[in-house]
Amino acid sequence: MLAEDRQRAIVDAVRERGSVRISELAQELNVAAVTVRGDVRELARRGKVTRVHGGVAWPSERSEDSLSGPASGGALTPAEEPADRHASRQPARTYSLGMVVPHSSYYYPEVVSGAKAAAESFGATLTVEVSQNAFAEKALVTRMLRSGVDGLLLTTAEDPRTSPATEAWLRELPVPVVLAERRVGFDTGAVEHVATNHEFGAYLALRHLTAMGRERIALLQFATLTSPMLETGYRQALAALNLEPRSSEVPSVLSENDPADLDDKCAQLVRCVKSGQVDAVLVHNDSIALPLVSRLQASGIRVPDDLAVVTYDDELAALADPPLTAVAPPRRAVGAEAVELLVRRLENPDRPAHHLMLRPALNVRG
Repeated sequence: MLAEDRQRAIVDAVRERGSVRISELAQELNVAAVTVRGDVRELARRGKVTRVHGGVAWPSERSEDSLSGPASGGALTPAEEPADRHASRQPARTYSLGMVVPHSSYYYPEVVSGAKAAAESFGATLTVEVSQNAFAEKALVTRMLRSGVDGLLLTTAEDPRTSPATEAWLRELPVPVVLAERRVGFDTGAVEHVATNHEFGAYLALRHLTAMGRERIALLQFATLTSPMLETGYRQALAALNLEPRSSEVPSVLSENDPADLDDKCAQLVRCVKSGQVDAVLVHNDSIALPLVSRLQASGIRVPDDLAVVTYDDELAALADPPLTAVAPPRRAVGAEAVELLVRRLENPDRPAHHLMLRPALNVRG
């Protein structure tokens, strides 16, 4: 949804109800709360609405201390006021934030876009760098620290939960750190994180496929930092939905950037479809799902008639023929919420560490 459309919806909601909480608007518009705050700040600057603690009110019903109005649910309770009041105000100073992501062409541009919008709404500056590997990552962070950044947003090249060296490095950084699309380990100190619940994403895909009548569902994916979480969610979904485990003959792992391996795995999958061992597959990620579907169709497999395909990431799925249903991680929201966590930490260093998990959505096509 474009900013102009969001702001029009906010004005309409406030005009109708008198006053609305930020959290309610974020849920109704399906965007991060920090995005709504930025829109409200702009609308208030133009005199369209009035900002109040925890929300927004129609100018004729402005209130200095509470939300009120016929449909707002009444004033905020004392327990709600401090957090909302703190989140809705501009920081006391302008912060300089540094962000390092591993890629610039797939997945992370949306994460960065969300982070930039959030930083702007908080009046913070955001410097973004692309690492590609752990060595470059550390060098970029060192350079940012020397430049005087107040806090860091990192998508580490290695998983802190399985890399003691990465965990120790994060723990020793001298400024607050929030991980984006990575999760902290047990000994990562005060580092916080915002990440997609990929396990739930796998469940969403399998639940959709079972609703279509599919019962023999495979998971085919690259070996990435996301794949263990998808595998866990896949196995949990099989159990929750009373599905049989996949046959050992069904391929499960693809080699990245290896056309010969893709041909081999596709041939295996074709044999499994024809023998009745599989009737649906969840593919991670889009970059392999599209060529896989083309190879399957060239081999006489009808998609989705013979084999239903759901892809993960939803970067390119709509471009497939036929367009593919896909699980879409909330990439922009991950970036936006990571910035908000970092700013809150900078404003209040003693607040409890937050580990935020965001649920992905299922975009059904065809």
